[in-house]
Amino acid sequence: MKALEIHDLKFYYMGREEPAINIEHLSIEDGETVLITGRSGGGKSTLVNCITGIIPHVIHGEFEGQVEVYGHDTMKTQLSKLSTEVGIVLQNPENQVLNYTVEEEVAFGPENLCLEQDDIFSRVKESIETTGTSQLVDRETYTLSGGELQRVAIAAVLSMRPKLLILDEPTSNIDPEGTARVFDIIKRLKEEKTLIVVEHKVERVLPFVDRIIVIDQGKILLDIKSSQLPHYVEKMVEMGIEVPIHYIYAKKNGIDSEDMDTIREKLREKNMIPEPPRRAGDSRSIMHASVKVSTSEGKELVKGEIDLEEKHILAIMGRNGAGKSTFLKGVMGFLDMDLRCEMEIELEGRDISREHMIKRGKEIAFVPQNFDLTLISKTVEREVEYSLKKRKIREHGERVEKLLDMFTLSDLRYRDPLSLSLGQRRRVSMASAMASGVKIIMLDEPTSGQDYYHKQILGKELTRIKEAGYSIIIVTHDSRFVYRFADRVVVFNNGRKVLDGTPESVFRESRKYSIIPPSDFVLRNDEHELVNS
Repeated sequence: MKALEIHDLKFYYMGREEPAINIEHLSIEDGETVLITGRSGGGKSTLVNCITGIIPHVIHGEFEGQVEVYGHDTMKTQLSKLSTEVGIVLQNPENQVLNYTVEEEVAFGPENLCLEQDDIFSRVKESIETTGTSQLVDRETYTLSGGELQRVAIAAVLSMRPKLLILDEPTSNIDPEGTARVFDIIKRLKEEKTLIVVEHKVERVLPFVDRIIVIDQGKILLDIKSSQLPHYVEKMVEMGIEVPIHYIYAKKNGIDSEDMDTIREKLREKNMIPEPPRRAGDSRSIMHASVKVSTSEGKELVKGEIDLEEKHILAIMGRNGAGKSTFLKGVMGFLDMDLRCEMEIELEGRDISREHMIKRGKEIAFVPQNFDLTLISKTVEREVEYSLKKRKIREHGERVEKLLDMFTLSDLRYRDPLSLSLGQRRRVSMASAMASGVKIIMLDEPTSGQDYYHKQILGKELTRIKEAGYSIIIVTHDSRFVYRFADRVVVFNNGRKVLDGTPESVFRESRKYSIIPPSDFVLRNDEHELVNS
């Protein structure tokens, strides 16, 4: 039996003239593991919602065609029944985990199926063992790190014993260490279930998948076996999909191999090893920030400092819970009331440590990781122009148009920001923050949930912004983005700064802090050099 069968599927969101998804035929065999990728807003989430039955049972609109999951027509089958056939793990586990303790969360689904107590206990035990979360059973869910929370969300879905499991960008908000653990789970599940993985990180998922499907503008543009990827490198790059960098160099230089070491040696023979990205040179310090954050009981959470140079992009990296976001919030004065913060912030020679956050916000913009909280306007256009109007900046129309075009938002100008995809909403929040004309821009996880195409746009635009005189701080787990666009990197661990330097110097030592060097960097350096350095 087919795990998934789709015929003539079209879905129109209410008020939309064009279908968000338009698929003539798609089938997935029982036991297959399939990667679905593509640009943000291309229709991936809509397709997933059609497979799970969320469309049309919860999200309403004009639905055409047929979707069958293990023979069950999603239009005619109740969600309670579909939940035992297909399960989904969302990209943000905070939106999925509902219960106070881990054990309660994993048991929640089976309990709602009104199963016998012994069956519930058996399912919980099995799911916890599969996801390696036995040490978390008695923990409160709100105390978990992002990676731990994601594994608990997977366990909760597995306790329903679905035949088809969908993981919707399961690693978008977690560090490399947590990402590796999630992929270990995927590797184990591959032998037991049919899997659909929606993910931008093609290189990380590639070893586990049988097929790659690329979706854009609601249509399937490419459907290939994973082993065929080297033959489609150019096409995937044109479509804005991030593929392993060594595949790209092999294709460009006529090297018939998929092995990183072989490609490196052949490139060296041809004297074609790629040059590192250009970095901005040393310049004057524009901001020095020293932040110490502790709990009301005196437990120290963060004690670190950074120096931000003029016209520089500074990346802050580290594990989940290392103190990166807390440091930025300390700089802005956005910490919870029950936390104690001591700070020294010098901006262009002025001590602004005791300035009110509103005054500080006129010179430093901050886009938080939970950026949805900053979206307050009814349309994208109004959101981007909001700060300009509040500051009574005249003739702001040209600046708004430039930002809408820069972040690929022009066609979405009249949409409600909260109705957009995760990547689109993030771009709206960044455009709005940059509209106000601040000197320093701090972005907390701006690459999370973004596809390769828009990460490249973001990196190039941040480069243009810094060259125009701005200084930028980004918190991110994306080592490839950092290698290509950052001038300096600071690594935090357990609230302290442990590494500080150029991307090249930091990535030689970063593995000890669970930061995997990007393949761009590894291609230029033998793996044993990195391990032994």
